[in-house]
Formats: sequence, C-alpha cells, structure tokens
Amino acid sequence: MSDGPPATPFRALPQLRTFEQIIVQIEEAIVAGTIQPGDRLPAERELAETFGVSRASVREALRVLEMFGVVVARRGTGPDAGSIVADGARSGIGNALRLHTGLLRIPTRDIVDVRAALESDAARSAAAHHEAGDTAGLRAIVASMREAATITAYNELDTEFHVELARISRNALMPVLMEALRGAMRRDMLAGFAALDDWQKARDRLITEHEAIVTSIEAHDEEAAAAGLRDHVVSFYRRMIEDERRRPDRKVSA
Repeated sequence: MSDGPPATPFRALPQLRTFEQIIVQIEEAIVAGTIQPGDRLPAERELAETFGVSRASVREALRVLEMFGVVVARRGTGPDAGSIVADGARSGIGNALRLHTGLLRIPTRDIVDVRAALESDAARSAAAHHEAGDTAGLRAIVASMREAATITAYNELDTEFHVELARISRNALMPVLMEALRGAMRRDMLAGFAALDDWQKARDRLITEHEAIVTSIEAHDEEAAAAGLRDHVVSFYRRMIEDERRRPDRKVSA
C-alpha cells in the first residue's frame, strides 16, 4: 500500500503576474466581442481602479499589447489620447514570427516551403472563388512593379501582391500569415536581389510570373494558378537566395 498521494495527471496552475492577468482579461473581452476593433480602452487610472492594481501594472500590460499590435497607443492628453483596440494584429504577428525564427535559427528554406504550401493553396482558392473585379488590385500592383526604381520599392510591391492574392482567396487568416511570412524573409530577399548583377532583369522575370499567375486565376484554372505560384516562390529562393553568389560589397538601395 502506497503512503504517498494518489497519482494525478494535473499540475498546480502557474500564478500569473499582475500585468499578465490584465492581458488575459482584455484578451477574453476581445474574443467575447465585448471590446471591438476601434474601441478606446478606459484611461490608465480607470483601468487601475477597475482591476484593483497599480497604474504601473496597467501600463506594462498596455505596452505588451501594443508590441503585439493589439492596441495602438496615442500619446498626449485630450480626447484623442489613450489606447485604441487595433483593427488587426498583423504587425504583432510579424514581429513575433521574426523573433522566433531568429531565436530558433529557422532556415529561410523552411519558411519558403511553408510559403509555397500556403500560397499555392491560396492561389487555387482564388481561382475557384474570385469574383469580377477581384484581380484588379493584382493587375494594378503588377503595373506599379514595372516602375519600381529600387530593390526596396519592388520588394514592398511584391509583398502587396502576395498579400492581396491571399486576400482574394476568401480565407481571412491567409493575408495575415502571408504578411508575417514575408516579413520574416524580408532581409534575405533584399540580400538576394542585391547580390545580382542585374536585379532589374530578375524583376522583369518575376513580373512575368506574376502576370501568368493572375491570368490563371482570372481563367479559373485552379491547378495552373497553384502550380505557377508554387514554382514562382520556390524558384525565386533557389535562383536569388541559395544559388546566386553573395557579394558583401553590394548594398540595397533604399
């Protein structure tokens, strides 16, 4: 007969710090719909009184929420000051992904594999479900790409293209993930372009690939759209990041 306590699969719950408890309550209110995007949170003093904590704890909680893109802090005094619930948390997700890919030393090729899988599915869905006018934004971005005079400007438009394609896939989470994944790859993509002797030539080739993807989507050709997107993402990585010779003397023009 055992003298010890009976075995249990449970553990004692961790004690959350004060600011973490505040974050949990705000999170629960957002999930429940009690707090909506665009709503202004009560002032620090009012929140401190409501929670029964110090203003320092409230301030720390709000700083964390701001870092993750949940709230936007407006400094100063008056009716426009205070913390506003953001209408999206893309910047926060992107920041977190960049930090974790760096900490975990996740190689760019693994991010590329995830992008290729997600985006090919998004392209397939866009081809299946898009409506008239949905691809106008993609066409406009491609037209702007032809005028991009710098690597940085082109990369920003390229990101816009892939996020917009994700948006017309009709999956609400896809554009958020795509923007975060693009952010995690940004430095390597810029370095890959900067290592080329003629980045404009590479830009033009990629623009042609973008146009072919849009054409497949407009034709409701799901398989061609998915395959074109997958090849576009993977070949970019192979040609410009993995295979091209790096030249440390080359700099990205802003």
